Amino acid sequence: MKQLFSIIQYELRHFVRSPFKIASLILFIGAAVYGLQNGYTLLSRQNAEIEAIQAKNKETIAEVTGWYDAGKKGPDDKPWIDVTTPMRAIWYAPASVLKIPTPLMPFSIGQAEQFGYYKQVTNGSSTFDADLAEEIANPERLAIGTLDFSFVILYLLPVLAIILLFNIGGLEKDLGFDRLIQVNQSSSHKWLLARFGFYFLLISGMLFILMLIYAVRTNALSGTFIGLYALIVLYTLLWFVAFYFVNLKGKGSANQAIKMASLWLLFCVVIPGSVHQLASLKYPGDYMTDYLDASRDETYKLYDLSADTVKQRLLTAYPNLAQTTYAKDTVADKSIMRNSASGLISKLLKEAAATVENSNEVKNRFIRNTSWFNPVSWFQNRINALCETDYYAYRRYRTDIQAVIDKKVELLLHDSWNKETVDKKRFLEYVNAFKTNN
Repeated sequence: MKQLFSIIQYELRHFVRSPFKIASLILFIGAAVYGLQNGYTLLSRQNAEIEAIQAKNKETIAEVTGWYDAGKKGPDDKPWIDVTTPMRAIWYAPASVLKIPTPLMPFSIGQAEQFGYYKQVTNGSSTFDADLAEEIANPERLAIGTLDFSFVILYLLPVLAIILLFNIGGLEKDLGFDRLIQVNQSSSHKWLLARFGFYFLLISGMLFILMLIYAVRTNALSGTFIGLYALIVLYTLLWFVAFYFVNLKGKGSANQAIKMASLWLLFCVVIPGSVHQLASLKYPGDYMTDYLDASRDETYKLYDLSADTVKQRLLTAYPNLAQTTYAKDTVADKSIMRNSASGLISKLLKEAAATVENSNEVKNRFIRNTSWFNPVSWFQNRINALCETDYYAYRRYRTDIQAVIDKKVELLLHDSWNKETVDKKRFLEYVNAFKTNN
């Protein structure tokens, strides 16, 4: 044990006397803090926007209920609005589906900047509207300064490790006194391991302090935070183990540095890039075609149909409407049919969205199957999953949106076809029906 502490003290003195290593560590810390601050700023901005939306919804509810209390059908300056009809009442009932950001977002922005986190649902909404799927390419994200903490960990931490470790054992071989080390040390393996251990503890401790500071700021201290830190430590350990064997068999500092850099290029650039390229070729990114066809061509065709045809299609798509008042009428009501057309449009968009989701899932399954030789992407996906900024977090969010869309269409069709008059009580029932767990 005494010998171990002696080796660690030696490495500490070596580190303090290496300005290049100290500068590299400071730059890494700066990049990590910058990434954490980017995530923290995004988290704060999203929370502020969500609070503003919730406040606006409360104002809308208070305004509309005020109309009911005053015996009005709408605002005085808009006489065409009648909130006693299901169409207008449902339109005014707030239906905001929100993706509340997790307090762990500073540690991995993931797809949080690529996809929307709030959606004002209307009868014609879908889960792949433009405000939910604004895709931004990685070069564009870097150009606007989006450097997040997970990128620093996954791609820059190994570079820092190379700088700190490349001459451990190699310097002695360069100067020709490596055999003297073997004579003076009971085990050259333990001697090398102790020196590696110093830097591993240095990086792990530094990351823990940085992460703890931001976890306290965002109230993210939880079992998930511990799991996230453990995952990052595991990732760091794997690189240190790989570099340990490189140095153990190395023939000098330059030889070791080249081998370490080659490993970094292979696992951080070549393999992930190749998998991404292969996935893009095998599953092209034109998955929005079905959605666009449905939302443009098919929607326009619906508006050209006669009222009787629309009515029959609605009865086929929604069999429960057969028991409504309007279904039993022999006289067509164009206003009801005009308002009900969104039911057919919603069906088309839902089917198109399902096609997109299925296509994405096939692509994701292909990428998951490469995890055994593409560990960096696996760690990236795991970090994003823990921070709830991954694809599946947003898919769950789209599922919540679709549930509100379905509820809106269902209530609109049911109440319109039953020719109901909406009062304050019914309006508040709409409001409660559109609330989500968020």
